[in-house]
Amino acid sequence: MTKTKAANMNRLISACTSVSRAFAWAGGFVLLCSAVLIALDVVFRALLKVTVFESFELSTYAFAISMTFGLAYALASRAHIRIEVVYNLLPVRARAWLDLFAYAVLAATSGVLLYWCSVTVLANAQSGARSNSALSVPLIFPQGAWLAGLAWFTIVAVCFSVAGIWTLMRRGSQQTTALLGVATLQEEIDASTPESVRKIASA
Repeated sequence: MTKTKAANMNRLISACTSVSRAFAWAGGFVLLCSAVLIALDVVFRALLKVTVFESFELSTYAFAISMTFGLAYALASRAHIRIEVVYNLLPVRARAWLDLFAYAVLAATSGVLLYWCSVTVLANAQSGARSNSALSVPLIFPQGAWLAGLAWFTIVAVCFSVAGIWTLMRRGSQQTTALLGVATLQEEIDASTPESVRKIASA
C-alpha cells in the first residue's frame, strides 16, 4: 500500500513538473512573439513613421502572462530564490521542516493572491472592460490567461506542499530535502547543461 501511495505521489509530482515545463515553454514562445512584434514596430516607425502592431501594449500582456506561467516551473525545478545563510548550517531535519513551511506559506499566499485576482478579473469581465488604447482589447482575454497561469501556480504549490508533508511523514527528512530543498550546485549544473554535453563530459 505504501509503495502504491509513493508511486502515486511520484506521478503527481512528475505530472506537475511536466505540465509546468510545457507552460514555461509556451510562456517563452509568447515572449519571443512579442519581441518580434517590437522589432517590426521599430522598423515600421523608422521607415513609415507609423505604429502597426501596438507592440508596447501587447508585450505588456505577454510579459504578465508568461510570468505567471513561468512561476510554476520555477517552483517545480526549485529555481526560486531562497536565502541560504542560516539554512545550510542547520541539520537535515530542521531544513526539511523549513522547506515544508516555505512551500506551505507560498501555497497559502498564492491562494490569497488567486482569490483577489479572480475577483478583479470577474469584475472586469462583467463590466466588459477594455484597454484604454487604440486596440481596445477586451481585458478578459489577457487577464484570463494571466489568471490561468496564476491558478496553475497555486495548484502546483499545493501539490508540492502535500507531497512534502507525505514525504516527511513517510520517507524522512533526506527525501523531503531532495524534493523541496535548495538545489545543489551539481543539480543546477545538470539542469543548465544539455544531455549531449553531459554524456561527452562523462565519457
